[in-house]
Amino acid sequence: MSLDLQLVLVELTQRYRVRAQEVAVTTMTIVVYFEDPTIGALARDRIRTLAAKHPSRVIVLDGTLAEREHRVDAAEWVELGVKGAGAGAMRSAVDVLRLAEAPVVLLWIAPGIAGDARFAALSQGAQTIVYNSSLVDGRHAALCELAAYVELHPALPVADIAYLRLAPWQESVAMFFDGKDLDELFDLQRVEIACGSEPEAYYLLGWLASRLSWKPSTANALLKSDGAAVAFEVRREGDPRRIRSIALHSSHSTYAATADDAAQTIAMSVSGSSRHPQRYRPIDNPGIAALVERAILRGRNDRIFAESLAAAGRILGCREE
Repeated sequence: MSLDLQLVLVELTQRYRVRAQEVAVTTMTIVVYFEDPTIGALARDRIRTLAAKHPSRVIVLDGTLAEREHRVDAAEWVELGVKGAGAGAMRSAVDVLRLAEAPVVLLWIAPGIAGDARFAALSQGAQTIVYNSSLVDGRHAALCELAAYVELHPALPVADIAYLRLAPWQESVAMFFDGKDLDELFDLQRVEIACGSEPEAYYLLGWLASRLSWKPSTANALLKSDGAAVAFEVRREGDPRRIRSIALHSSHSTYAATADDAAQTIAMSVSGSSRHPQRYRPIDNPGIAALVERAILRGRNDRIFAESLAAAGRILGCREE
């Protein structure tokens, strides 16, 4: 069954007539799909911020509303109820409503992508796909689905907001070992990560594993290239979608980075045989709109993200429930 777009197109035409004297340049077509009204409210707010900076045709596919419901808020903002709509209907609607000269950016904020024909259909026409695994699921099911899907579709131009939040923590870990303690990096024996949701923690662990050639061994350990084990612990602590702390233990020293209660600053400390003065670095919290912008500009071509995702998926495959 196809979606009836006749009234939508009529309203769009009327809006264009009202704005006939305005000069508008549209940079992209943003397509967003969700099935949860709370996520939908959040997505609308963030996309309006993004579209204000980068003029866009926005097509909201609302999985909470019946197919006959629609709304045209402005000449470039269209909402369609797609509850019960199939893959072909949704793809056809996007093909009709998108602007030919504006590349499609798909924001898919719903679980179950691995077996969802609608996701497969919409992703085929997207230049960039933005996912948010920790918003969809605070545990790790959504991250596992994404890792499995990308393994089968390695050319998928996808970025995950959960990974894009990690830059301050990756930089902090790199700062620990940017000088005389480089040998300690290869002597690590245990990693502990505390986070309010699991995807960010497993992305950070996957990033470490992919950079240091660690491979999954058991549910709570990895193997280094020399066969030595690196134990790891991921625990839920702090605000959702925020890293609380990471501690890296070698045989001689402990390297700890911990966020303050306001999640504005990371305190970095080194104890044991290696000692450094305590250091602080700011946490850049750019917001969802800025992270989506970052994903569009560079996330889909990020080789390190792809390797971190693959490593996180392999680690989760070894984890006991």
